[in-house]
Amino acid sequence: MLLPAVRLLKRQFPDTQIDWLIDRPIASLISEVSEVNVVAIDKPKSLSDYWQLKKQWRHKNTGQLISFQTSFVSNIVMALLPADHKTGFGSPYSREGHHLFTDTTYDLPPKLHQVEIFFALAKAFSGVTEDIKISTDDLALPIASKDKVWADEKLRSYAHWIAINPMASTQEKTGSAEFYINLINKLNKRYPEYQLVLTGGPSTKEVKFGAEIQSQLASPCLNLIGQTSLKQLAAILEHVKLLISPDTGPLHLANAVATSVVGLYAVTRPEYIGPYNQLQNCINIYARSAQQFMHKPAEQLPWQKKIPSLEAIQLISVEQVLNKVHTFNL
Repeated sequence: MLLPAVRLLKRQFPDTQIDWLIDRPIASLISEVSEVNVVAIDKPKSLSDYWQLKKQWRHKNTGQLISFQTSFVSNIVMALLPADHKTGFGSPYSREGHHLFTDTTYDLPPKLHQVEIFFALAKAFSGVTEDIKISTDDLALPIASKDKVWADEKLRSYAHWIAINPMASTQEKTGSAEFYINLINKLNKRYPEYQLVLTGGPSTKEVKFGAEIQSQLASPCLNLIGQTSLKQLAAILEHVKLLISPDTGPLHLANAVATSVVGLYAVTRPEYIGPYNQLQNCINIYARSAQQFMHKPAEQLPWQKKIPSLEAIQLISVEQVLNKVHTFNL
């Protein structure tokens, strides 16, 4: 979601080296982005980690430092990195003391999509005042040919694929195993020419969840949960016709490689954090969840508010997903 902002900065400052400091596991994913120099750093997890980071960067003045993240960890990292000038968010997107660690902050319009929040900060820093549309090319994530070959080999047994990424980063966004078992069984019946593939990360919990789903299916599907690098996962998602997923990273990966998605949104607003340019493909029950679990209209909740309910995601039905899939004319 930061790619359009990074590419705008490079267009505005073509003769300037831009270093993109990013958490090491994610750095590999964007290694094919040629406009900037990708610098992998290890996210600090202890006081000694912060001290090591400070020592590592103490003689590397970064010149202009723009922080696109506002978490506590990112704010401390920003404080430790040497720079002539530090820029970040003002109202309404500064949080956890973010503005205290910057020399310049920019107040931005409220209720923007996350892609637009990043893009607006890059515009403000660059002095761009005219309206600029974010293009498909701005969002595109390049994939190395070797990862495409790997994905082609994995999926060569069928011509047509639908991917399902069942688990999100938090339990509030993750549906039940029964939901996905029922969904996959019905997809197999309705679209017999399509094969199903499960995707996801390597955590023990995620691998176990995928195995639970796979073991109870009427017909087997390909389970790649925990068996791909991030770059390979992106290649798999580029290969498939459609991805069905809750609000989590692979949903945005699929969007970045121009694959159609069905996003499941119960506790976060797709208007804020959904797949950019594919919001119409989301099943959005955020307003219903706000009323049922927060006892307030969604309009009265903060724009970035995640509803703390484990029950909300259960309100999305298999039939809603099937009806949305039907609109793609598979």
